[in-house]
Amino acid sequence: MAGSRVQATGGAGGIRFPLALYADKDDNSYGVVRLLAALCVVYTHSFGVVGGWSTPEPLVASTGMSLGAHAVHVFFALSGFMVAASFERSSGVTDFVLARTLRVMPALIVVNLLIVVAGGLILTNAAAADYWTIDNAGRFFARTVLSFSVGVPLLGVFADNPVPGAINIPIWTIRFEVLAYASLLLLLTAMALTRLRGMARLWPVIAVLAVSAGWLGGAPDAESFSFADQLARFFLAFYLGVAAWIARDRVPVGLPILLATAAGATLALATASALSYPLMILAVAYGSFWLGSFRMGALQRWTARTDLSYGIYIIGFFVQQWLAWALPGLNSYGNAGLAMLIAAGAAWLSWTFVERPALNLRRRLMAAGQVASRPTALPAE
Repeated sequence: MAGSRVQATGGAGGIRFPLALYADKDDNSYGVVRLLAALCVVYTHSFGVVGGWSTPEPLVASTGMSLGAHAVHVFFALSGFMVAASFERSSGVTDFVLARTLRVMPALIVVNLLIVVAGGLILTNAAAADYWTIDNAGRFFARTVLSFSVGVPLLGVFADNPVPGAINIPIWTIRFEVLAYASLLLLLTAMALTRLRGMARLWPVIAVLAVSAGWLGGAPDAESFSFADQLARFFLAFYLGVAAWIARDRVPVGLPILLATAAGATLALATASALSYPLMILAVAYGSFWLGSFRMGALQRWTARTDLSYGIYIIGFFVQQWLAWALPGLNSYGNAGLAMLIAAGAAWLSWTFVERPALNLRRRLMAAGQVASRPTALPAE
């Protein structure tokens, strides 16, 4: 990382360097990891989209969670790391909130607006007079954008699919991402006001992790998770990333540590320990940073500047449902593969014409705000 005071240090058994050396986007492959995670979500959803929600994804039997669920933990862990970094590099609370809002909302608005339009013009079997109403199209759009709701159907859209009426399931996790952002903003602001510095900032984060892990340890089977269980789950992954950012100069990266955390999670699962879910999330989070520490050439450089992961995440399920509607004979693997290609293309369009311009808008808005806040010069006497 440019300007870092941390030096590369070798170690026994393959434990290599502090995590700080991979904090800069040009020095890590987190973009590749996020892209893979988004594709894993598409893969997992293919089983339900083709066979109905009762169709199990293979990984559920061995870990209690699907590959897509673990992929979401990857998103939250890396998000915690990068958002904590963003807060420290931002010019203030307004800049931070603007950055988070522009990263999440523009693409979400555009994607769900296009879903409404496509549903009404191509997919619905309902009459136009019934579809294009506030109670149907308007309600779907408002609920998906304002409360990230996935339980609102569009009249006559995918009504006969194996998962009838489901339109954009993955966006339900965005509400937890927003809650994580808000909690981090409050926590880091409190740290700044109390002048908590350096490694001392870990203590409040450790407290959040302990509460989250403790709550999750008492949670039932993942299929029965309540809102509070889901909150604990996502906060645990997110704040592991925050902790990794704060302690980045001291966190070693190496395969032996990854294997140790994976072994701990496996043992906990085998013995039905209350630590099963917390240790599983810890292993996935550490694995994300470990995998992201490898240089991946042109793919690394491309994903550092072209982020398709969010677009694939919020577009992929709708594409899969459309494929199940248009090609009902397609099996789950065909659905997943074709959906990945189509969703990646749509995500590139989203990144190019919506997400990247929105992120660039942040700088112009902040600059305009700074100019507007300057006192006007008094007229000459």
